[in-house]
Amino acid sequence: MKPALALLVVLAVPPVCFSQDLKVREEAVRLLEQANAVSSPATLPNLERIDTLRVFGDAGIKEGSFARMVIQGTGRRDEYIFGDYDLINVWTRKQVAVAGTDGILPPELDNVVRITPMYLLTFDDQDVIRSIADRSVNGRSAHCVAFDTIHGEQADNNELCVDAANGTLLFEKINGEVIENSDFFPFAGVLFPGKINYSSGGAQKIEITQTMTALSATDNVLAAPPNSRLHRVCATFRRPFGVSMPQPKPGNGGGNSDVVIRGMAGMDGKMYNTTVQSSDRPELNAEAQQLASQWTFTPAMCDGRPDAHEVDFVLHFKGR
Repeated sequence: MKPALALLVVLAVPPVCFSQDLKVREEAVRLLEQANAVSSPATLPNLERIDTLRVFGDAGIKEGSFARMVIQGTGRRDEYIFGDYDLINVWTRKQVAVAGTDGILPPELDNVVRITPMYLLTFDDQDVIRSIADRSVNGRSAHCVAFDTIHGEQADNNELCVDAANGTLLFEKINGEVIENSDFFPFAGVLFPGKINYSSGGAQKIEITQTMTALSATDNVLAAPPNSRLHRVCATFRRPFGVSMPQPKPGNGGGNSDVVIRGMAGMDGKMYNTTVQSSDRPELNAEAQQLASQWTFTPAMCDGRPDAHEVDFVLHFKGR
């Protein structure tokens, strides 16, 4: 599967090479298209969105928030708070003003930004539809699509559930992640989830409470914060490209695992401030970070000049 870009769905279903009932696939595509449309506004007003989060871990529950205020066509203000981390970015057409904590966004906040305001998906040629069945999801009648996503020799057993009454996407089980949406509220002519539960590896990781309200165009939300650092917005941009990307040595076991690393590709092409973005094998994290620190890139280019840029990449542990 792939995410639907910017909450707007352009669906092109390529030829499918795996055995499946094409009528069942057509119905699955229709259900997912309907769910995407129900939560994809044609236009948005000036708005404030607040996501309050509770993160569950071995050390207990940590709380935080992500707030985004948008003046359409002009700019936006984002604030990230999680523990001691507090960052404000104010984007306008020519610059971004940055205030608060330096460093890479904590993976918990990055996950929140990724799955909010609504994580929408489309089927592609890796997805093999198996069945559609009706069942109850958190007390709501739903049409649930069971399908496999093929990755080379591996296949993930996935499921999507669409509300039978209003067409919203209630449940998403995708490649080991589970997203549960509930308490939908109307905004800009569509429905958004007021509550989102995120689980990974069979354990609940994040609980999100989400609100949206309209803003007046006169609200002064784009003023640069005091003592902010100003950066220009690139008129042209080229992302970093990998030059040397060593992977872990394979083992003799039967399992395969991936560790996702986030870091800063500096203007010199070296990696800085690496952090584990996601991992289902914590004992491999230190090795993954040590290898990631050795990766080198051609630097990002902003208006033709080298620029530091955040990157995500995957370390593949085979036979480990």
